[in-house]
Amino acid sequence: MLTAKEIPDWMVKKFEENSFMKLADVKLEKVKCGYCELSMDADPVHKHGNRYGVIHGGALFTLADTAMGAVGYSIGCKVVTLSSSINFISNSSAKEKVWAKASLIHAGRSTIVTRVMIYDHTGKEMADVTGTMFVIGHFDEIPKKW
Repeated sequence: MLTAKEIPDWMVKKFEENSFMKLADVKLEKVKCGYCELSMDADPVHKHGNRYGVIHGGALFTLADTAMGAVGYSIGCKVVTLSSSINFISNSSAKEKVWAKASLIHAGRSTIVTRVMIYDHTGKEMADVTGTMFVIGHFDEIPKKW
């Protein structure tokens, strides 16, 4: 079992090894028990944009979905998305770092509920996301509370 000091580095390493995280330019930046912050180096012109020249909603949802999964990790749960709802608030055409701040709302035996707020580099809200994640297993390395 990992200690509270070891868990963030272990999680960052696991996320850095994920090929989809690399493809989407998503990084795990901060971890606490039941809370995570992730970033995406969004480039709406060359990689993450839609036909209107702003960050694609799917790119923002990728960031949010990954953040919800990270919250599951942070309490020792292997999770997959069961359902989610996203409200898009604003967008950006700038190449910038976009932030997701995810927190645990509820942890049950078979599901967890999370909330993610996505912000642009100035702190302006871009999206509000809630999600229910299905627990498919547990990490022996991470305790439920730390």
